[in-house]
Order: sequence, then structure tokens, then C-alpha cells
Amino acid sequence: MSPRARGTAPTAATPTAAISALEVRDRADDRRVLLFTAGVLLTAFAIGSTLQTIFIYRPERVATSELIAEAPQLPDRLMTNLVTVAIALLLAAFVRLEERRPLAAAGAVLAIALPVALARHGLQLLLGIYVAPELDVSLVEVCSVAVVIVVALGLALAQVRTRVRLREHERAEAEHRLRASTALAELAAEEMRVRREVADGLHGTLQGRLVLSQAAIDAIQRRGVEEGWSEAALAQLAGLRRDLERMREHDVRELSNLLYPVGVDVSLDHAIRALVRRVPAEIDITAEVDPEADLALDRGDDAVAQRIAVVRGVEEGITNALRHGAATTIRVAVGVSGGDVDGAAAPRVRATVEDDGVGLPDSPRWNGLARTSERLGLRGGRVELAPSSLGGARLEVEVAAPVRS
Repeated sequence: MSPRARGTAPTAATPTAAISALEVRDRADDRRVLLFTAGVLLTAFAIGSTLQTIFIYRPERVATSELIAEAPQLPDRLMTNLVTVAIALLLAAFVRLEERRPLAAAGAVLAIALPVALARHGLQLLLGIYVAPELDVSLVEVCSVAVVIVVALGLALAQVRTRVRLREHERAEAEHRLRASTALAELAAEEMRVRREVADGLHGTLQGRLVLSQAAIDAIQRRGVEEGWSEAALAQLAGLRRDLERMREHDVRELSNLLYPVGVDVSLDHAIRALVRRVPAEIDITAEVDPEADLALDRGDDAVAQRIAVVRGVEEGITNALRHGAATTIRVAVGVSGGDVDGAAAPRVRATVEDDGVGLPDSPRWNGLARTSERLGLRGGRVELAPSSLGGARLEVEVAAPVRS
């Protein structure tokens, strides 16, 4: 094995066993391309040279009968040329021409061309194609064949070098995309970690402190009653306690759900149903979640982030139906479209929110929907707003599920 591997400095300490399977495959492919290209060029020359020598490169005064008389030399000339091609290709494969650096490859080409050309001329003499030729005839034969071999191997090497550069460029691009994808995945994982920690902190630590504050206010109220405080002071304490209760039950919980929706780490179905339960009881709302949707999202490493994106879209649809559409009936449906959940094709998870509200204005404003659309767009998704069969609006959000590796 020559140490002059493409694109690497010679390293005698690198054992053959250390070469990766990919490098071995690449070198084998390069060798096949080199030998095939050079073989095609040299074979074309061999056949063309055989025919031209007999029927073209002759003085016009030579009679047709003389040309026909020399026609039996065709097999010997063709055999000589084809043997020359075989020897040149064997030597190119033996010295691993495609693995050498440019200067070493040029020297190797010359080292192949001259001996092969001399061997061809010797074979011609042995077969009686030439009998005691003059020196200039022998020089022309040897030099012309050497030039042809140099040109053929040079063109073949040029093609191999082009393939190598293209392959290295493609792999560099693939590595760059992989690094970018890995970085994005790490950022998404870090975002999920921070979201969950903050949500847990709000749900646990902050709510715990608010409960302790409420207990302290209750103790103060009891002492105030025992000590005969004024009704106004006691009412002020009672109002403060109600404010803390509302803050704990509504504001903190709402903020925690915004950061990390309830049930999103369990399943999409669990998170959607937890969202629906927050809707006032007087609203007729139903949700249907296809189990295949979770199976599709669970194929990737960021299933939780994908679920959050879908839940945020559904939440935006419900909010708009109540706030802008004055809806009394809402229907939520989550399913899978396209692709193959069990195979390698990428399905798409689609969620629709329909209501019976006042419908869409002539020029709907995409305030919250614009943020939702941007968030889903980063995950290969989309948002679509259209009239609903229920008489109101229909919001459709869609994300691309990962492809199973």
C-alpha cells in the first residue's frame, strides 16, 4: 500500500488496518475509474492505429492489391496493440497511480509509458511486423506510443482528481450540514431543559412560596380578629389573600403552561386534552387525537419540541375562536397525513381547530398567528386560516415529522 494517499501527507506510522472502510471503497472506485477511462482511450487508439497503419498511412502509389496482401498483418498488429494496452493498465494498477501526488504521478506515468512503448516495438519486431526498421521508424513508433499512453493516463488521472475534489466538497458540505443540525438539536434540547426547569420552578417553588404567604396572611387575619382589628384592615388582608390566590391559581399556572404545556412530555394526546380542559365549561369543545400522530413525532430526538409546536398552534386556534370569534362550539382534530409512519417516508402531523363563531374578517390580522407560523416554519411546518364548515373559522397547523433512520 502506497503511503501517498490522496489529500494526506505520507505517514509511515499509519497501518493499513487503520484505513477506514470508506477510504478503501473510495480508492477502489478511483482505481476503477482510472483503469476504465485509460482502457477506453488506449483501446480506441489500439484499434484505430491498427486500421490506419494498413489502410491510411500508405503512399498513394501503393496498389490496392498490395494493401490487400498486407491485410493478414491486422491480427498481429491488433494483438500487439491490445497487449500494450493491457501492460499499461496492469502497471498503472500495480503502482497505484491514482493514489500518488501530482509530481509522483507524473513521474510514474513516464515510467510506465517509455517501457511499455519499447515493449510494444520489441513485440512488433518479434512478430515480424517490422524487419530491420530504420532508426527513425523505430523512434517514431516508440515516441508516438509513449505520447499516447501519457495522454491517456493523464486524462484518466484528471478525471480521478476531479472526482476526488467533488467528493471532498460534497462530504465537507454534508459535514457542515451535520454540524449545523447537531448544533440546532443541542440548542433545542437546551431550550427544552430551561423551559422545563423554569416551569417546574414556577409550579413548585413559586407556588409553594405563595401558599406560605397565604398561610401567613391567614394567621395575621386570625390574630386581627382576636385583637379586634377594624373591618377595613381585615377586608384589606382578605383582598390581599384573594389576589395571591388568583396569582397562584391563574397567573403562575398560565405562565408555567406557556413555558412547558401540561402533559407534553407524556404524549400529544395528553397535552391537547389538558389544554381543552382549561376551556370554560359553557363552551362545547371536543378533541380527537390520532395515536399515529404521537408515533410519527416520537421517531425524532426532539419529540417534545414538536409536540409543543403543535400544542401552541391548537392553543392559538382555541384562543382566537373564543376571543375574536365568540364561538360556542369548537372542534379540535389531530392526525397524520402523507408519508409512512412505520417506514422511512416522512409523514406530517396536522391539527385543525374549527369553530362556529362570527367567521373570518375580510382582512384577518395575523398577530399571534404570525408568531405561530414562524415557529412552525422552523420545523418545516405551516399555518393556514380558512372558513369553517361550522360557520366560523378553521385554523390548520402542520409540522413535518422526522424521517426514521
